[in-house]
Formats: sequence, C-alpha cells, structure tokens
Amino acid sequence: MTDVSYTRGAVGGVLVLGAMTVAVAVVLIGSALLVLAGRRLAPLQRARARASAALCAQRGLVPNAAADDFAILGTIDHRWLTNSYSSADHAVAVADLIRPAGKHTQFFSVLAFTVAGVNVPFVAVTRRDLLGVVIGGPPGVELESIDFDNHFVVKAKDRRSAVMLLDPGVMQLLLDCDDVNFDMIGDRVLAFVNRAAEPAHQPAEPVEFEALFRFMDGFMTRVPAILRTEYAAAP
Repeated sequence: MTDVSYTRGAVGGVLVLGAMTVAVAVVLIGSALLVLAGRRLAPLQRARARASAALCAQRGLVPNAAADDFAILGTIDHRWLTNSYSSADHAVAVADLIRPAGKHTQFFSVLAFTVAGVNVPFVAVTRRDLLGVVIGGPPGVELESIDFDNHFVVKAKDRRSAVMLLDPGVMQLLLDCDDVNFDMIGDRVLAFVNRAAEPAHQPAEPVEFEALFRFMDGFMTRVPAILRTEYAAAP
C-alpha cells in the first residue's frame, strides 16, 4: 500500500492548488458572464444607435461630436462617448456618456448648446438626491419657489445671476422636463439626464435625447431678457 504524506508542506500545497483552481474557475465564470451580457446587450445597443442617428438627423446633426464639445465636464476620454452627434459649427452636441467612477460606472446622456450673447457665472441645477454630472461646485442657493426648491438643488458662483436665470418660466420648464438637469457657464449650457437613476429606462430607445432636445427648445425661448442685459457677453 502506498503511503500518503500528510506533512504540513504537502497539505499546504494541496490547499494552494485548490485555491488556484477556484480562482481560475471564478475568472472563467466571470468572463463567460461578461461575454453573455455583452451578447444580450448588443442588439439593444444597435437599436439605440439606429434610433439616435434618426433622431439627430431630423435636427441636422451629424456624427462628429468631440470631447471638447462637452468642455464643462472637464477633461474626458473620447471613448466614454457613444451615439455622439453635433451641428456643423458644434454649437449643439449630444451624446451618451459612460464614465468610470472608482468601483462604479456612471451613465448619462448629455446635450451641450450655446446661448449667444450672454456670459453667465457658473450655475448648476440638479434634481435632489441625484448625482450631478460635474463634481463639487459653488455654494447652494435657495430660491423663493418652495416647490422648485423641493425638487432641485441650485449651486451658483453668483446668486444674482442664478436668480435672474431661474425665473418662473425657466423653473416651470425644468419641472415639466422629467429627469433633465443642467449646468451653465458663460454662454454654454450642458443639460443631462442620469440614465442610471431612471426607474423606467428604455435602453434601446433614445428617450433621453428627446427630453434633452425638448429642454433645449424651451430654454432657448425662455432665456430672460434681463440676463442678456445684466450679463451680456463682451462685444
């Protein structure tokens, strides 16, 4: 009969080999799950890409948006942008943004557009309990509308300009545009939807783009006249 060694070294070797086997199995299973998830998501991603292209084409946007079009975000990797489109002069740009954040991943749809003739100090308007697209920011500002303050957090470098910008018309627009938030600095606006926070997200349909375009259309017609006077861009 063959002797079986039960020395500490032998037992340790068996444990190490077993741990390595388990680790390899976990990696293989994880890889297989990622491949499977990718295959399941691929048709939805293709459907979203087709729908986004059709929606942007209706507005004359073409697939040439760049990371610089979303400069309010700071430095971003162009690979974080998908379904990205812009106007020929880059005054309007829209994209899906997938941004790594430590152990997590953030999912946004973003729309940048220009409001000619104004130079507004930085202001951020984000729905309460929702992650903004720009980290940090200036102090909070409370407005005179209790209903609006209950729904949004406003941060502004200059309170006076924020109050002028967020007049009753603009506040009502935000209340009517589900899930849309925005940051503004100078003459540039970055509107965004946090896709990860949507309770009824439709991954194959660019419903976020539709909401963002609706916000832009309403915002451009509601920019308060006093803002163009008190915070006019330099000639």
